[in-house]
Formats: sequence, C-alpha cells, structure tokens
Amino acid sequence: MARDVSENRESKMARGDHLFIDCPGYSHHGIDCGDGRVIHFDSHLWRKVLGKLHEDFHPRVREVSWSEFSRGRPVFIRCYVDSDDARVVIERARGRTGETQYDLWNNNCEHFAVWCKTGVAESTQVKAAVQASRPFGKGLAAAAIVARASRLLPPPARVIAIGVTVGASAAAATSRYFALRRRLRNQRHS
Repeated sequence: MARDVSENRESKMARGDHLFIDCPGYSHHGIDCGDGRVIHFDSHLWRKVLGKLHEDFHPRVREVSWSEFSRGRPVFIRCYVDSDDARVVIERARGRTGETQYDLWNNNCEHFAVWCKTGVAESTQVKAAVQASRPFGKGLAAAAIVARASRLLPPPARVIAIGVTVGASAAAATSRYFALRRRLRNQRHS
C-alpha cells in the first residue's frame, strides 16, 4: 500500500519512511531522513552509463535534498505492517553512504530501501520482472517453432511471422510485468 506525500509532505511523512517515485517503467526508492533529506542509491541512467567509463560516476548511496530525489515527480510512501525503528532505519541508510556496489538484480535502490526498513533486501520490481519473463521464454520457444515451420514461406513472410510471435510475447511479458508491479506494490509489506 502506498500513499502520495508530494503535497504537504511535512505533515504526512515521518523520519525513516521508505519513499519512492514512479519513473517510466520502474520506480526509484529512498529513505526519508526527516529533515528534508533523502538517502538513496543514486542510480540515474547517466551514472550507470558513465560508471562503466570512470569510477567517479558509479551509482552510489548518497544523501540528497528532497527535490533532488523527487526530480519533480510525486513522492509516495511504502507502508509496512512491521518494520524497524526509524533510528535503526536511518542508521542503516547512513552506514551505507558512499557504497558503489549497485546491481540491478541483487542490490538496487529498492533492495537498499527495503533492507534499511526491515534488514532483508528485496525488490518487488525484480520479482515482477522474473515472474513476467517466464511467459516470454515460452513465447520465444513458440517463435522458434514458428521459425522452423515458416521455412517454406518466402523470406518477407517468414520475418513477419517470427516478428509477430516475438512481439506478442514481449507485449504479454510487459503487460504482465506492470500488472505484477501494481499488485506487489499495493500489498502491505511486512
């Protein structure tokens, strides 16, 4: 369950809250310090790309202003049924400041924020991507079957048949990913 705190945020948020913003195709997460600052795994796309070229640009855990974290987007709070005390949450977050061990599948910004709140690193985005990819694998298998069966078709028709099969599989996987993300996000996290 999430609630929007972008309007009148001071009256709705609390120190140690798990915050997130929606971005195209994913969400970005951080921990509210309670003083207008947010600690997050700064993993903007440019950091991921430039980090490959130079160590100074690697995604890293940073403490930033609310506006730098939100990037002008609405900010939401992830609600937990049970989580650690705000002091412990902030202590965990500050203890990882400067860390550069970002990994999309095992140590992303959501893993970081959930770990700060509960001591267990999890990501609903990764779970949804893994679950959504299962049908896509079946779709690729279907595309292989179509490719084999379309050997007798002229080349343009073969390409179209394979493209339609792969495209339908990708569309189904994408749709499933976003449906799973909505469902996982709306669950209360323990």
